[in-house]
Amino acid sequence: MRAWLGNAALVGFFLATLALFGLLAPNFATASNFEDLMSGFSFVAILAMGQAFPILLKGIDLSIGATLALAGMIAFDLSLIAHWPGYFILPVVLAAATLAGIVNGLLIVYLRLQPFIATLASLAAYRGLVYLISGRQLVPSLSTTPISDSWILGLDTDFDVGSALGISAFVKLPWVPLSFFVMLLLLAALWALLDRTKFGRDVYAVGGNAEAARLAGIPVGRRVIACYGVCGFCAGVAALTLIARLTTATEALGVGTELTAIAAAVIGGVSLSGGVGGVFGPAIGAFLLGAVLLGLTLLGISQYVQQILTGAILLIAVGSDRALAVRRRNRLAANLAPPAPAGGHG
Repeated sequence: MRAWLGNAALVGFFLATLALFGLLAPNFATASNFEDLMSGFSFVAILAMGQAFPILLKGIDLSIGATLALAGMIAFDLSLIAHWPGYFILPVVLAAATLAGIVNGLLIVYLRLQPFIATLASLAAYRGLVYLISGRQLVPSLSTTPISDSWILGLDTDFDVGSALGISAFVKLPWVPLSFFVMLLLLAALWALLDRTKFGRDVYAVGGNAEAARLAGIPVGRRVIACYGVCGFCAGVAALTLIARLTTATEALGVGTELTAIAAAVIGGVSLSGGVGGVFGPAIGAFLLGAVLLGLTLLGISQYVQQILTGAILLIAVGSDRALAVRRRNRLAANLAPPAPAGGHG
């Protein structure tokens, strides 16, 4: 119930933000602007949902942006150099991204590296691998050649929801990109995985107290590896939706998106202390950040100021998470404290 109340409060704050910018920013409350919000930040929401899994385990994945770039470049090479059909490219890209996430989990479990160090190292390695296999550098003429495979570009298809519902004559609804529906489908699948399966209960147990979970018979190492694999899979899905929109993949694809994904996850109520949160909040957090950035852009605020404000939002979210963690710890300590001895007269 507490989680649902937190999500409801976040949705309320998101709607209030939309209303505020609708009043202050010209052309904010338009169908085209909401189309830009959905198409431009669906991939961020997917990344944030993936990032939630390592954070639930009291870890982090700093390599998620580099994994996205690696998945995008693999798709670019297979499409424009190897000339593979899209129905082969899609599963290969998702498998490669998932494997990149699993490697992070293996480094943490078997080499006993801290998640920050392990994923920082893989960030550098994966980003270097992107340059190594870059089709834009191996075949320079491809630097201006767009991806044309219909299986990949189909992810950027837009749907006229107003016409489909038969209300376009009365109200102008934004066209909804397929990437938004992909995000919703992934949201439903990940929510079910966390809230309706033993795997999800194990994840919360490991994030709450890994040693207690191990003593209870939970395979902690396998759960860690699986969660980083889920994070990598989400990076692969995000890469496919992003290159479908851009029709290409660059070496700098995804630079900085790891911080945005972490910010969205923390804003969405996923505790850095582990064991608290879900995937609905991070998705809303991503679109909240998107609404703020779009609103500031329409108000003429400099991009540099926007980055400062994004950092400030992250600091506020982390500070709030820390305060909530202290409250939870104090409440638990109070519940576990032995009752005071009853007074009496001798």
